Amino acid sequence: MKFRRTIAVGTATLATAMAGVLLVGPQATARNAEFQAKLRDPSGRVVGTVKFTTTRYATQVDARLRPNRNVETNQFHGFHIHANNNPANGKGCVADRRAPRATWFVSADGHLSADLQDHGDHQGDLPSPLVLSDGTARLTFTTDRIEPGVLRGRAVVLHADPDNFGNVPIGDKPTDYVPRDAVAAADLTNRTGNAGDRVACGVVRRSW
Repeated sequence: MKFRRTIAVGTATLATAMAGVLLVGPQATARNAEFQAKLRDPSGRVVGTVKFTTTRYATQVDARLRPNRNVETNQFHGFHIHANNNPANGKGCVADRRAPRATWFVSADGHLSADLQDHGDHQGDLPSPLVLSDGTARLTFTTDRIEPGVLRGRAVVLHADPDNFGNVPIGDKPTDYVPRDAVAAADLTNRTGNAGDRVACGVVRRSW
């Protein structure tokens, strides 16, 4: 079967670091539906909203972020859909603000992904919001990577650091990156884009 592999990105007050390709399966179901996630910080305060409007062929995503003490201004931040499919880690967006930041929202599990894809090619890998000097951000794009029928119950996660989208060349060329532990660096990049801690999370629910 031949899959469509297209993505169009548009921004208002927000730039994007990267737009990946998306895959739509033949069993896509939720046509002309709307889903929404409210992003909350570990204290439970709403720090953003993400709206997904689906049609038969694509999904429009509109993300709006409010000032958040856990993100840097004038910086891109990792932004992904997580699978939220392993009850052993908890369910939904569970966080204790008294706990270490590295443990926030581990209940959302890893990135939404099919097969053994590396980061940058995950179904849940999204363009990165650029937080403005006033702490706000707006990101709007259209994608056919996300199958509408799998959105409900997933978790949208905002990260503390920029996403490298798997772009960490490791080797012996003058332009290559040579870390102290190349294996660990490559593993972290392939799983998460090395985007750092999870600082906001919201479960995707159907609006109508």
